[in-house]
Amino acid sequence: MKNPFPFDRINIGNCFYGREDSLEVIQKAVKYGNNLLIYSKRRTGKSALVTRFGELYEKQFHLIYVDLFDLTSKEDFAKHLLKSLANSIKLDIASTIKKFGALFKRVRVEATIDPNTGKTSLKPIVSALSFDEMMEDFFSTVTALSKEKNVIIALDEFQQIAELKKDKIDALLRSYIQNRGEQVSYIFLGSKRHLLTSLFQHKAPLFEMATQYVLPPLSFESIKKYVSEYLSIADDMIQYIQDVSAQETKLMQNIFYLLHIQGKKIIDREMIDSVVDIIIDAKDSSYRMIIDSLPSSQKTALKIIGKYPSGFYIQEVFDEYGVSKQSLQSAINTLLKKEIIDKENDKYFVPERTFELWIKKELA
Repeated sequence: MKNPFPFDRINIGNCFYGREDSLEVIQKAVKYGNNLLIYSKRRTGKSALVTRFGELYEKQFHLIYVDLFDLTSKEDFAKHLLKSLANSIKLDIASTIKKFGALFKRVRVEATIDPNTGKTSLKPIVSALSFDEMMEDFFSTVTALSKEKNVIIALDEFQQIAELKKDKIDALLRSYIQNRGEQVSYIFLGSKRHLLTSLFQHKAPLFEMATQYVLPPLSFESIKKYVSEYLSIADDMIQYIQDVSAQETKLMQNIFYLLHIQGKKIIDREMIDSVVDIIIDAKDSSYRMIIDSLPSSQKTALKIIGKYPSGFYIQEVFDEYGVSKQSLQSAINTLLKKEIIDKENDKYFVPERTFELWIKKELA
């Protein structure tokens, strides 16, 4: 029997739950060719939300989902767009290659096989093309596809383009967005609020180019409704899982996944803690590698954040850990730049909740 709590992929089909309101927000925006900016912390289901929307509304919308997590240059951005476009059409490989052969002016596509999964996908051949030529081929093809049905271009981890300041990708995108037809919409997704909002703030190239939407955590009611179909679990234990996971969807799903495998009739706090320890311990070596690569000042900063998420710039904390205010500030700023920690509403946290729990367990 398939486990009803997938946690390590974004295409989860009928296992998707609790986001009816958010699906409606997307539907209302893209129905009229409007753009949407979706923000939430990492691992809360943004990618799964958009891909599920694409599945549910496949007849009305052509979704081009682009993951920009590993973006390195404007040329890389164009390649990401073209690869995602090439793999967004749900036809057999031969028919898709034929279709793009007719649509693309310069780009060629060829089939490749992933040696790990054995899955076949399409790879654009662009080595001889300039950035402008790649972008022109992408957007001309999008325009052609939009005559068949509305197109949604979903740019995930969009804040990554803010790291490529000299390339000014946001300014380059502005003209394409402004001149798009009403059959084309953009969904910008991101997990770093300060970087993401900087791209859409006043006087920024993308100012007022999208309506902002903060993706809320899954509600207790929606979790209970779905989980209770597969697990015999009391309300207070569901609430405990929400608290332990800090409402991070991926970690909650992982916990439910392992509880489902165990198949126990009664789920108590001890069992949940045991499952959480299994999840944390499975990543122990990876986390130790990260910690071992840090200087002592940054390790100390992580210990402090693990114990005091805010309000730690006080003498008692300096004395407890043998640090100065200046050295602690410097270490925290470096950890922020490395994206090991993040900050929101004057609270510091580790974006990956499992890593944060490991720090509390092993360091704090």
